[in-house]
Amino acid sequence: MKLKSLALALAATLIAGAAGAATLDPVFVTPDVTPNGSFSQVVLGSFTLTQASDVTGSVFAATNINFDNGFNVPLQSVSFSFAGLNGLTDLDLSATGFRYANLAAGTYQLIASGSLSGAGFGGIAVLSTTVDVVAAAVPEPATYALMLAGLAGIGVAARRRRQD
Repeated sequence: MKLKSLALALAATLIAGAAGAATLDPVFVTPDVTPNGSFSQVVLGSFTLTQASDVTGSVFAATNINFDNGFNVPLQSVSFSFAGLNGLTDLDLSATGFRYANLAAGTYQLIASGSLSGAGFGGIAVLSTTVDVVAAAVPEPATYALMLAGLAGIGVAARRRRQD
């Protein structure tokens, strides 16, 4: 009986598979700003999924630009009202973060909306986006065949042991 439990646990572990993660490079943009200091639907970049995946990420705004010679340019502060994928349900309630579960394979655009304020340089903001994509590993058919052969071997061994 213990052998059956062990075989079932092993099979469940192998079927579940492992997860891997990849981080896309940040995308920097300077949005075009309307006279009231707001920006809407600014495309921050895009990414492509090759299989169903969970996607999380966040958007940051630079507060200044520092040059090697010590020169510093202050930028306007940014308040985000939305950052994520347009038209899809965002599971992260913060305006600067996003989380989507089980997105289908395809190409997606990241967008942001918000407003600028403060005494920074001429209505300029620099936005940076990080995205983490996590997909469950899908075993090859040969992996399943080998697993089934191993389970069959365990079954044969258990049957022989019972006959002895």
